[in-house]
Amino acid sequence: MTSSNDERISRKLTQLLRHRIHENGLGSVLRSDGYVPLDAVLALQQFGGIDVVAIRRVVATNDKQRLSLSEQPDGTLLIRANQGHTSTGIDADALLVRLDEAAAAALADGSGRAVHGTYLNTWPAIVASGGLHHMSRHHIHLAEGLPGDSGVVSGMRRSAQVHIWVDVLRATRAGIPFYRSQNSVILSPGNREGYVPIDYFARVEDAAGREWRDGEWRPSPAATDASPTPSSAQDSDPVSPSKKRALS
Repeated sequence: MTSSNDERISRKLTQLLRHRIHENGLGSVLRSDGYVPLDAVLALQQFGGIDVVAIRRVVATNDKQRLSLSEQPDGTLLIRANQGHTSTGIDADALLVRLDEAAAAALADGSGRAVHGTYLNTWPAIVASGGLHHMSRHHIHLAEGLPGDSGVVSGMRRSAQVHIWVDVLRATRAGIPFYRSQNSVILSPGNREGYVPIDYFARVEDAAGREWRDGEWRPSPAATDASPTPSSAQDSDPVSPSKKRALS
């Protein structure tokens, strides 16, 4: 279990490496892949009393794998945030792995989709704007499944009330870039206006099981058609419920 002190250090590192590189004088040592020298970070006043051993522990035990360390041939340690940046000077193609059509098609058990989590109070603004926008960050964040699904460590908050399944394969074919981060978050800068348009939303559902169809929330057909039987209770299909919804 991560200690409260380690959690505090993790949050401070994430804030710095995602958003406050230049404000803390690290712009001159920032690499295009997001790495900066760890000794430059530990020299900052807010990290006084924190040593390399603590940083290694924090990076290794963070449940969302937000941070990475890289040891250079000369022994220099570098550190970065894996995704979520707003700071300038970072190149997505250096930081991330771009998805080609084959990689996009393989997402979420071959559905070619990924899911973005949001909230009921923000959903009307998404509809009105015509899609998902990266806002102040470089990328829109998605995951291959819902929190708790196998292989999903980051990409959406567990508290998300609305799950937007995006047809990544179709959007990729239309020229919208998508990437995978080191901690397996699916990321997109959107189109030239910074959007993944609503046309690429394959399915939208809320945490209560309703589905957005024809401009309103309606009971999900999967929920209304389901009739539990003794045989279905013994179903051993290993595909998670959320990924079954992605495939539907």
